[in-house]
Parts: sequence; structure tokens; C-alpha cells
Amino acid sequence: MSDRSAEFDRIHDLLAGLPAGERVIVGPGDDAAVLRPRDGFDLVVTTDTFVEGRHFRRDLLDAVGVGRRLAAANLSDLAAMAAQPRWAVFSCVAPRALAAGWLRDVEWACAAALAADGAAVVGGNLSSGDGPCSFCVTLFGEVERGRHWTRSGGRPGDRLAVTGTPGRAAAALALASAGDAPSPARVPAELWEAYVSPPSRVRAALALARAGGVRAAIDISDGLFGDLAHLAAACGAGAVLRGESPGVPGGGAQERMGPSDDYELLLAIEPARYDDCARAAAAAGAPLTPIGELAEGGALLLERTDGSRVPLRGAGWDHFG
Repeated sequence: MSDRSAEFDRIHDLLAGLPAGERVIVGPGDDAAVLRPRDGFDLVVTTDTFVEGRHFRRDLLDAVGVGRRLAAANLSDLAAMAAQPRWAVFSCVAPRALAAGWLRDVEWACAAALAADGAAVVGGNLSSGDGPCSFCVTLFGEVERGRHWTRSGGRPGDRLAVTGTPGRAAAALALASAGDAPSPARVPAELWEAYVSPPSRVRAALALARAGGVRAAIDISDGLFGDLAHLAAACGAGAVLRGESPGVPGGGAQERMGPSDDYELLLAIEPARYDDCARAAAAAGAPLTPIGELAEGGALLLERTDGSRVPLRGAGWDHFG
């Protein structure tokens, strides 16, 4: 097939390798999908857009890496709501000259990453445009009625913990982008793999939901500081982070609290249930690292090893900042 094939040939090519999904009454290829949620469950919906030059660079990421990171962005949002991913729609705006095979590889990599957590691509849209390439995924999930997490349920005294190691994605990208010729070759292999294929935290979130004790949660893809500020504000609380906690990027270095592009979770956990949650998360492959607690008032503070406290500095990702 030519890279300049007709629109419907390209659509057929994109759909040909997609895995099937459960409770899909009408799937890809019709005007719309027909889906059947389970009785007793609520629908949870999120969407993310990746724009070339803003969210990914083709001189650093291949098609598979773009697809995996696009899936991770959406899966992380559902994990933060304790929802089981089910269905997705995938849309793309691409320059006419962009190779059809590259687009197919992005969608198939995204679909494979979604399928690993139980979600199927059930439709979407393909369009040409004169600007940069962009992708948009809308992901639908299910959560048992009334059992979803939010950002706002935490209370002063709740323990704060993160999954994974925030800051790794930003470090990988900074190393790869250094110098006149950007290259992943200068990034340690394990660090680069964490960037191009972020681990999903859906399994851990579902295990934590079964264990009980998580009162509030947020995806920290915009950066630990910014998303901590969002969670604390939603809870009507402040927060104290411990300066030597390994979960604080750079061992507590405030300059590393900014935008990080990680797809990890920040959780506020009922103190009496923390150990149960830690065991559940570890068994699900995402050990928790405690980093502090929610506190009275609205201040965000860093507690040093000598016990003194200073305002926590940083900023999250801001598209218009």
C-alpha cells in the first residue's frame, strides 16, 4: 500500500490489527460504537491529546514510544479514579505526506498498551492537516457504583505516598535533549525505557481500592509539586513533605519538583490503613514510597532533616504558562 493511500484504505489499515473488546455491541468501522457497561457500575471518562513538538518529538521517540506514552497518559487518569479501563476512541490529525505505516504503528502500540489493562479501541477519526501531527485518545472505564476515588477526600494527618520514582521521565528527556544533536544514546537504558514505556498503575490502583484506605488520589504527570498543590487544595488542606524521602525527586531538592511527565500516582491514605495499602501496592508491582502527610492550613512545606520547615517551591506543567 502506498504511503499516499486513500483515506478509507488508511482507516482499514489502522483497524485491521486492533484487538477486540468485551461488551462491544458495535465496534470500529460504523458511524459510532455501541457499548454496554456492567450493571452496578459507573462510567469514567478521560481524554488526552499529544501534539508533535509539544508532547513528543519524532527525532527522539519512534512510533511505538509515542503510542505507549499516549496510552499511559490516559491509563494513568483512570488509575487515579480507581477505574477499570474498558474502551477507547483514537483520533489523529496528520500531514498528508506522513507515512501511513508510522501512523499505524502509533495506533497499534497504543492499542496494545490499552489492551494490556483490559481496554479496546472501538472507534475514532482520521484527518489530514497542514500543521503538526496530533493524536487524541478518549478512554472509558468502569468503577463499582460510588467507589471511585477523587482528589478531594483527603484529611489532615493522611499519609502521602507516591508510586514509582517521580522525575525519571524529565531526567531521561533532559539527557536525551542535551547538546546540538538530540539522542537517546546518552541516556542509561533503564531510564530511557521508563520514559518510552511508562508502567501502568491501573493494576496497583485496583488492588489499593480493594484494600481500602485511599482517601484521595491524583495522577502526577504534570509534576509532583503542581499536582500535590491541586490535591491539597481539593482536600482543603496543606501538606508537609520530608526532605530526605526517596519519593521526593532529587532526595528533596526543590528544583526537581517541577514538570516531570511521569505517569505515577500521588495518594492520600488513612494512617491506620497505610500498611495494608503498602502491601497491596507492592503485590501489584508498584511499591509505595511515603513522602509526608496532609496538614492543617493551606501551606505546602518541606521539612528538613533538622526539623525546620520551609515553603515548598515549584510549579506544575502549564500549557499557557
